[in-house]
Amino acid sequence: MKFKLGAKTINMPSARIPQIGLPYLRLLTAIRIPIPKMIRVGGAKVAMLSMLVVAAGFGGTFALVMVGTSDVPVWPEAGASYSLPNTNGERLSPDESSPMDRSQTLQINLGNNVRLDKLTLKNIDLGKTGLTNAFEIGRTSGVTGAQVNVGLITIKNSSAPTLDWANMEAGCISLAGYTDGHTNAISIDSTISNLVIDSDRGAGTYTAENTVVDRIIINTNGDGGAIIGELIIDDVDTSVGAWDWDYIKAGCIQMDNTNQFGDGTGINSASAVFNSTVKARVITDNLVDTPTTVK
Repeated sequence: MKFKLGAKTINMPSARIPQIGLPYLRLLTAIRIPIPKMIRVGGAKVAMLSMLVVAAGFGGTFALVMVGTSDVPVWPEAGASYSLPNTNGERLSPDESSPMDRSQTLQINLGNNVRLDKLTLKNIDLGKTGLTNAFEIGRTSGVTGAQVNVGLITIKNSSAPTLDWANMEAGCISLAGYTDGHTNAISIDSTISNLVIDSDRGAGTYTAENTVVDRIIINTNGDGGAIIGELIIDDVDTSVGAWDWDYIKAGCIQMDNTNQFGDGTGINSASAVFNSTVKARVITDNLVDTPTTVK
């Protein structure tokens, strides 16, 4: 090898790489990797593909950022609190005995000359502190002369602290059950006829069951009164208040020995009172006085 330095020429012997017979060096020299001589980049398709790749990358990054920074839990977390939507509705009218409380009264308003084949009250729990009456049958204020006309009244499996009946007429009245003292002053009147209500033509039906309310009120709303084929009272239990019934004309009233009435004052103080304004042609009294407290 020759090098020229200024006017002088310097000769140097050539150096050779020693031949080392290693298999892997020979293998590397035997491998030839083809390399393209020219790569062309351009055109509308390539530009569109590039934009799609960039957009996909941006979208993925944005989603990861949102999941990592959002305050909304993807699944309910321990201790998290969630706001419920507003509930729209109509409030019940106030209770007359306590206007500050919403009423839970079951009030059955019988229209003038309304006709029902059956009115059923079943498995209902009554009672509210401060109430005088828990189950009333009567007239709407201002209505005079109206009566609830019922073919058959059946009372069973029911209870209340006290009971008071007045201003009623029935062909027959059959009383049984257990009372914490009772007074039976029902007047016998042989002129009272049997009231028969068998036709269901044009009649409706009312059923209330499996519920809890503070009281039940059945009102007639017209001078013509109401006509009901059968009134069924089954498992109506009262914790506070009396059963106060008035203005009823019935074919027959049957109260069996599954009923209990008592306020715990003892058998010498009547918890069930059947006033002299209750009249019937046939009366059967099988009531048993026994210390009873219904709460």
